[in-house]
Amino acid sequence: MRWLIVLALLWVAWRILRTYVARPLPEPRAPAAEAGGDPYHVLGVRRGASADEVAQAYRERMKEYHPDRVADLGPELQELAHRKTVEIQRAWDALRPAK
Repeated sequence: MRWLIVLALLWVAWRILRTYVARPLPEPRAPAAEAGGDPYHVLGVRRGASADEVAQAYRERMKEYHPDRVADLGPELQELAHRKTVEIQRAWDALRPAK
């Protein structure tokens, strides 16, 4: 009887871990952003945002899709993360303050 209870608890723990721990990356926010759209939209800042706001948004977005963060996920999600980092980098290059 005890082994049945242990087995049931293990099954419940496995379902919880499978449901809540292995979450996929967030989907792109808009189709226009994937097509190389508005860099403000890609970074998620308003037009006319200060250089500090743009830099902070860039850092936050890059953290979401960083290769170290998605290293243990499947190849499809790693490819999505790579495409998003390229897109975010292009937006940053377009909005970065001139030196």
